[in-house]
This record gives sequence, structure tokens and C-alpha cells, in this order.
Amino acid sequence: MTNGQSIEAEGGRSQQVIDRLKSLTYDKVKPLLDAKHEADPVAGIAIANLTDIEPVETDKGVYHFHAARVFTSTPETPNFVNPHYHKIGEEPYNILSSDGGEMNLGFVRNGQVEWDSSRAVASGDLINVKEGQVHSLRNTGKEPLDFTFACPDNHLVDNSLDRPDGDRYLTKNLPNGIPPQYPQAV
Repeated sequence: MTNGQSIEAEGGRSQQVIDRLKSLTYDKVKPLLDAKHEADPVAGIAIANLTDIEPVETDKGVYHFHAARVFTSTPETPNFVNPHYHKIGEEPYNILSSDGGEMNLGFVRNGQVEWDSSRAVASGDLINVKEGQVHSLRNTGKEPLDFTFACPDNHLVDNSLDRPDGDRYLTKNLPNGIPPQYPQAV
């Protein structure tokens, strides 16, 4: 992925989400992320909700804005966004600070994840995760990897019998559910 790569937005509300996401600076979100000392055990990352940023209503839901940090990794403690997908709505990521990272994308086909080739990410990259696309962002650098993203609230809730409204489907228990190049200590 090249620095500054942008997604194709269809104008209207989608463009508002992208424009608002791109307006969020590292200086604004770094203090919020610095206050986070642990990763959410389900998501695998630290997330700060940006409640002062006005949400955008789209045909796929109301998009809220968040900052996130993928802590540094070792083979014993690999750090990445736990692979998952959403059935409804896209999820754009804006990479703010990274000295090394990779985005992994794929789709569930025939009950297993088929991964595309991983892509290196750098500060300034904008990545649009498509509806139904499995995604995982891994920190391969020596510093935290910080980014912002936008999504409907139900993207942050695991789908289950108790939460049928949740639209986060983790793939780690599927065959090939974690990218093969990730440390296997998970």
C-alpha cells in the first residue's frame, strides 16, 4: 500500500465519513491513546471513542469515529487487530503513526478464510475495508501503530445468541482464520 493511498468513495454520506476521518490528526488522538495501557482482549487493540466528533448517518448505519492503537509485538505477544468481518457496512482505517505494519484482507469462502497478500502500511495510508471482508492490522514495528477508523456501533459488538444485533464476526476459530505469517503463539 502506498503512502497516502485513498479509497474510492461514492460521494454523499460516504464522502463525509472519509473527509471527517481524514481530518482527525495524530496530535488530537495521541493523548487519548497514550492514556490506554492495555488492549481490549477481544479486539486485540486499545480503542478510544471520539465522542466529540459528530457521527455521520449513512444507509448502512450511523458511523462513529474512533482512535486505536496496536501495541508493539514480540513472537511471545503478537499484537494485531483480531481478524474479523462485518456483514453490513464498510470500515475505513486511516493510519496516523507507524514504523512498520501490515494490513491483511481476505474473505470467508467454503468455511475458511482465504487471505490476499499482506500489504505494508505507512502513516498517511487510508484503507477501506469492504463489507464482508475479513481484516486484521498487525504491528511489525518497534513503536505503537496508531490509526483512526469509522464504523457503526454494532461493528464493535460480537455477534452471538445474546447479541444478534452485533456485527463483528471473529474468524480465529475458522480454518486459516489468522493470517499464516502471524506468530503462532496466539
